[in-house]
Amino acid sequence: MLIAAAVLMVLFGSIYFFWKEGGSRKPLIFKAVATLMAVLLAFYHAVNSEAADLWWLFFGILFYMAADVLLEIWFLSGVTAFGIGHICVIVSLLGTGAAAWNTVLIFLILYGGMFLVVRKYLKDLGKLLLPGVFYAALLCLMAALAISRGIKVQNLASVLTGIGGICFVVSDTILGWSHLSGNRRRGYSALLLILYYTAVYLLAAGRMM
Repeated sequence: MLIAAAVLMVLFGSIYFFWKEGGSRKPLIFKAVATLMAVLLAFYHAVNSEAADLWWLFFGILFYMAADVLLEIWFLSGVTAFGIGHICVIVSLLGTGAAAWNTVLIFLILYGGMFLVVRKYLKDLGKLLLPGVFYAALLCLMAALAISRGIKVQNLASVLTGIGGICFVVSDTILGWSHLSGNRRRGYSALLLILYYTAVYLLAAGRMM
């Protein structure tokens, strides 16, 4: 099941990437279906477990799938959906006891890293600066909890969850930098998608291993 989901994510994500250049919104269905593979993994695990935190994880990844489409229709609505998804995953991770003494330190490192990459473009955000800062905080908190869980539990599932959190931060940092700088090379788009799909897959699959 995990292998099938990974293969299908690569397939549908590749179709989206190579078809999207035409300017049509039709390829967005493949972008969403790729994330749907992670949604189905999370749903399957939640249904077959009594752990409430797995339902929060499922809803979080479901919001990520919605954000996939919304991001390219109305950017702010996509960011909002991602933010809600991060909140759901944060609740899920807190339910596993992921919070630890090092969570704050990891958060500050991730948040500071994002700031350094996009700092010279912050003045151009205007009224969007505060929402952007808040979104970045949610993202980095989610990733910090995922990494803390990996360090704390030290099994394959937890380590993969932590790697998923890191991939999400790097992916969104690239997205933010690309969007603000206007530098939207095809290579950056490819790297962004690879990191994003890796992130959502590991967040979902990591709990099943």
